Amino acid sequence: MSVPELGLVEFSNPEQLHDDAPLAVLGPGIGTSVSNLYGRVASQLGQEMRVVGWDLPGHGVSGPAQEFTVAELAQGVLDAVAGHVSAGPFHYVGTSIGGAVGQQLLAEHSDRLASLTLIATTDYFPDPAGWHERADLVAQAGTPTQVINSAKLWFAPDFLANNAEAGTALLHDLQNADRLSYAAACRSLATFDLRDTKPETKVPVQTLSGPSDVVTGPETVQELADKLGARHETVANTSHLLAVEAPQVTAEHISRFISAHR
Repeated sequence: MSVPELGLVEFSNPEQLHDDAPLAVLGPGIGTSVSNLYGRVASQLGQEMRVVGWDLPGHGVSGPAQEFTVAELAQGVLDAVAGHVSAGPFHYVGTSIGGAVGQQLLAEHSDRLASLTLIATTDYFPDPAGWHERADLVAQAGTPTQVINSAKLWFAPDFLANNAEAGTALLHDLQNADRLSYAAACRSLATFDLRDTKPETKVPVQTLSGPSDVVTGPETVQELADKLGARHETVANTSHLLAVEAPQVTAEHISRFISAHR
């Protein structure tokens, strides 16, 4: 097992929080940094809980890695959290591949979870061959090959026109990501498949989706919610990156859910 060493970003000031403040761990989508994806959500959550986020290998503050699975990412998250904050169950929030990591934690390490919020994700990302093709392209030609298509898939119509700064920051994350690490993330999604796994745990789960998401839209996320016995909410006027498209509403969903399961 090759567990990547993941960098963590501290969003809150622990000295300003009560000792019993819950811990929320945020997981990013492929091609994004956790800071630019969750920055505005984290600023709201950080008023009442400790908030940290992790970056994929070769993204944000994490060093590169050329091979890893989703299960190895999940172990990397546990290692990073254990080395950064006191041990104990934490509330996990994950988008896309970050949500795949959350499902892996639920399946194999449910004792470490106090609650789970899954955003724009699924238990199987279709077309493994397509993910391998993308991995090969990016490994050879770099992540800029993904910018145009990602801009179309990540955001609801008119979002970039009205929120150029937030959208551009995420597209710069993608363009600056390490090409071999991004390729490895694509391969990890190609082999990720938890369709036949239904964790028998008491961990409360909620799912969120965007109506404009053509990859992991409401129907797909609802199927995941039904499988996990989770509540499902659709956030209006969003596509794949809800945390940056509708940060206030997304933060409210997360905050209420964590507060109900502290």
